[in-house]
Amino acid sequence: MGAYSEYEIKVLPHLRDLQNYCRYLTKSKWDAEDLLQETLLKALVFFLHTEPYVDVKPFLIRVARNLWIDACRKRQRRRLFAEREGASGVFEHSDYAEVRGTIEWLAERLPRRNIEIWLLFHYFGYSMEEISLATNVSVSAVKSLLHRTREVLRGDNEPSNRRKVVRPDVDRWSRAVMLERPQSVLSAE
Repeated sequence: MGAYSEYEIKVLPHLRDLQNYCRYLTKSKWDAEDLLQETLLKALVFFLHTEPYVDVKPFLIRVARNLWIDACRKRQRRRLFAEREGASGVFEHSDYAEVRGTIEWLAERLPRRNIEIWLLFHYFGYSMEEISLATNVSVSAVKSLLHRTREVLRGDNEPSNRRKVVRPDVDRWSRAVMLERPQSVLSAE
């Protein structure tokens, strides 16, 4: 019970500011409450597994902001897919086989780096700058990889030989898409 009480001691003084910040971000009382709970849960998990920060308030604010950005991106992706599919309402990913099949198809045609960057850009809605920071490559390299990937997907530059599909990569990418976890897309290399 010591870890929980230490967590409470560090977080409780900042709870009101965090509530206000969540309300400011979401512009909605209910969304703010959901965001606050997600932030506190994520912070608790972090505190239980690592050494807590000395200055907790900036950490809590950063966690709330990142969760809100992820939620906005998720809503935007669902809206875009619903428009593409011609569906009414919100599009839900429920067909793992379809997602897995698509990713295997990509893996037969594209190198690992191209697939990771393509997923981050087109599926998860990351900007080229964000991808550049996450992958430690230049923005121009990201643009180049995306351009070559689009050529292959359009069939303009179809590779003559198929690649050997690496199952752990396909599993990781499929789980990342199904669970809406963009941080899981990138390989550990």
